[in-house]
Amino acid sequence: MLRNLTVGMVLLFLSGVTFAQGNGDQTKDKDQIRLHDQTLQQDKDQLKDQDQIKDQDQLKDQDQLKDQDKLKDQIQLKDQDQTQLKDQTQTQLRDKAQLKAQTQVKSQSREKFRNSLTVEQIAILENKEMTQNQRRKAFMGSLSEQQRTMLRETQTIRQQQRNELQCNTATQEQNQQMNQYRSGSTDTESGRNRKGQR
Repeated sequence: MLRNLTVGMVLLFLSGVTFAQGNGDQTKDKDQIRLHDQTLQQDKDQLKDQDQIKDQDQLKDQDQLKDQDKLKDQIQLKDQDQTQLKDQTQTQLRDKAQLKAQTQVKSQSREKFRNSLTVEQIAILENKEMTQNQRRKAFMGSLSEQQRTMLRETQTIRQQQRNELQCNTATQEQNQQMNQYRSGSTDTESGRNRKGQR
């Protein structure tokens, strides 16, 4: 009986140890599963953070590209404006030189014409008793063929100067309109559209 009791106690003790070991193993397994789940969650969180960083980097790169494109456009417009200004300056200098040369030719033609006038022609021009229309008719009737040619040349030069002045004025206005269009400051629909695109 004592033997049976001892064997029973030993069996009970062994079953308790086995049960405890089983519980310990289960606890260990649960802890390992929990650790594994935590590690997985950390990995997921890391991947999520990396994706967010990647997205932010892509947005930054896109913004930088947009800024670079804007800057390129601004530089290109500035270069075009500078080229146009340079062209305008050269055109103005050329026009001034032409005008100066034409004015000189006109003055010389006028001086040459005055020097060709006879005493009778000068008397017609200075006659106060005649009306302006009468003076003009009498004067034109007294001109020689050479004087008429000189007068026509002077009038031709004067007309050329007027035409060039009108043409230059129109060109300057067109250039101003082009500059306004480029900068988007005109009130036209295309100007407003360009402004909106920037």
